[in-house]
Amino acid sequence: MRRKASFLALLLAGSLLASPLSVWAESGDLKDGSYTGEAEGFGGKVSASLTVEDGAITEVELEGADETPTVGGAALDTLKEQILEAQSAEIDGVGGATFTSDGIRAAAQSAISQALGTDSDAETEAGQVPDGSYIGKAPSFGIMGEMELEISFEGGAISRIDTLNAGSATQADEDEYSPIYATVEEKLYPRIIESQSLAVDSITGATVSSNAAKQIIAKVIDENGGNSADWYREIEKSTEEVTLEDFDVIIVGLGTSGVAAYLSAALEGASVFGMDSAAKIGGNGTNTAGPLGVNPARQVELNGGEPFVDPEELKAAWMEYTDNDAKEELVDLFIRESGNTFGWLEDNYDFQFLDAMFAFYDSHAWPLWTMYSDKTNTSKDLAYQNSMEKARAMNEKNDYMTELTARDLILDEDGSVIGVEAEYYDGTLYHIYGDSVMLCDGGYIGNPEMTQKYTGAVWHTKGMTQCDGFGISECLELGGALYNPDVAVEDHIAQLDTIIRSDDYSNDDKSLLTSLVLDLNYQLIDGEGNSFDGNYNGLGIAFNAWEAGENYYVLINEEEYKRIKEDGLIAFNAPMFFNQGGSYEEGSPVENLDAIMEMGEKFNDVIIADSLEDLSDKLGFTVNLEDVHGQTEGKIWCIKGAAYVYSTCGGMDVDSSLNLLKEDGTAVENVYVLGNNSLGTLNESSKAYVTYGGCAQGWALTSGRLAGAIAAAKYAE
Repeated sequence: MRRKASFLALLLAGSLLASPLSVWAESGDLKDGSYTGEAEGFGGKVSASLTVEDGAITEVELEGADETPTVGGAALDTLKEQILEAQSAEIDGVGGATFTSDGIRAAAQSAISQALGTDSDAETEAGQVPDGSYIGKAPSFGIMGEMELEISFEGGAISRIDTLNAGSATQADEDEYSPIYATVEEKLYPRIIESQSLAVDSITGATVSSNAAKQIIAKVIDENGGNSADWYREIEKSTEEVTLEDFDVIIVGLGTSGVAAYLSAALEGASVFGMDSAAKIGGNGTNTAGPLGVNPARQVELNGGEPFVDPEELKAAWMEYTDNDAKEELVDLFIRESGNTFGWLEDNYDFQFLDAMFAFYDSHAWPLWTMYSDKTNTSKDLAYQNSMEKARAMNEKNDYMTELTARDLILDEDGSVIGVEAEYYDGTLYHIYGDSVMLCDGGYIGNPEMTQKYTGAVWHTKGMTQCDGFGISECLELGGALYNPDVAVEDHIAQLDTIIRSDDYSNDDKSLLTSLVLDLNYQLIDGEGNSFDGNYNGLGIAFNAWEAGENYYVLINEEEYKRIKEDGLIAFNAPMFFNQGGSYEEGSPVENLDAIMEMGEKFNDVIIADSLEDLSDKLGFTVNLEDVHGQTEGKIWCIKGAAYVYSTCGGMDVDSSLNLLKEDGTAVENVYVLGNNSLGTLNESSKAYVTYGGCAQGWALTSGRLAGAIAAAKYAE
């Protein structure tokens, strides 16, 4: 069924030039000089700058600051060499970096068109895409199938963009993914139609879908008589500045902790302004299962009236697990207040928690977490949206904005925080003033430099990467003290290093390769070449893949490989998330295993080596094994896996009022640091966060509720 995403056509400003996507440069055709083209990659814009001397391309500089460092970023050097060798944009690209490769091709073609003197301008007669509707597709965020769009043209202009398939996987992923993709339909497509340009910014929080859509449109243009390079007209940004004043509470980030803080402050009568850089509220909170809550009253009553856990026993175990590295007063606060948060949300807003509590993968088996939705049991997104609207209506001054990104804290002459400077998606600059600021922007998983510094790697993510460490960086500027910024990342998923999203391969074949990268019956090594035990409490590798580092590797020897082909898999392993829906009958020979491995090689998920020494050379580090399950000589099939993480879990030090603490131990009394920005206070340096279930989500809800009430009491009239 087609999803609705249709819009009226607007007049096309300027004209389009007809030229093919790829132009081979004959010797002497190119004019000497320097030329730069831009296009869309995986994470955002990529550019290709070419230097032409004596009619030949002599230098190539490629940039893609927002590309995934380990995938698209790593591919840039290879793409540069391909352009130099081909003297053209007609390059092979890099397997596993399709978005980046396609973006660089388009950017290089734009630069080459300029060098050929065929770049479009307003005076050039246009060759436009004929009126009609065209279907295109490309890999996107979803893993069950590629994104498929129908693009309609009228009079050379894009008039409609319809979604045929958003590429979601299972129904669970569809429920989670739909609200995110909806922001692309509701915001990106109208902006493309209004501007008739592919240079519009991608939607924050939905960058993969945004960039896939723009690549699909570019391909449709190129394949039907147009030239996508001419569709990257610069979008003029607003120079307007807006001042908003006299708020009691300003909230940066409207994920779980920010929403909870907004609801709490509003309920207590404060005037509140909130902002989020994404196009929807809820952040990672709407993508995770549920929170920790200790002995919530309603659930305790429904389950016989006996508490699920003795609070003192829980605190003792908590402190023992963290080697007393956690702040005991905050652990105690969380244990005392987290259960109360459930009832508070149910009594005042559109939240409904399950009647039952569940034990997580912890040896104590304490039922400490559960799941929730809105009161109609539709979705967490609806719970957040309905509750925020109710809170906004509690004070005529209350407001919040999405696609509004905090840039700086505003300080007075004494260095005290008095507001926030933020930029709207269209360039409008907002100066928002208030008595207190709450930093709820979700940690730093979207900041490669910070993740490398504090956690030792740049991670694959399932979480939303607009969480770029703004709050933590601003706290450090204020003299704030860090507290366990290096707590291990929140890892609940393991999958192939490059999840194969292409429709060129069957979901059965893709799922078989995924099964092997999750199979603990084979030899595993970590990112330093050491043997690695990926079994987390007997439950598989999903919760401890991070311990291997940026990647882990599954090694299959010749005898094992032959056994798979002839006798089948030892086990068929399907991930809880990122499941591509393939099927396999236990004990069935995998006769096409060679083709599956070839598929893996194309996407850099499989390395085939002739020996351990050869494998070390191909991996770029020494494999510290004497044999692979007894095999000392012979071929090795190496499958590359990775953790996919939601967020970081360490950050700033806070006191029991959730105020930022400085290095000297004094509190910044009007700056509050909530959720994952201060989760390190409950955990231990360099160790996985506590395993009772839902700690991050529970802390976000509880710290937000408490801080909102504290600030409201302090500053509201």
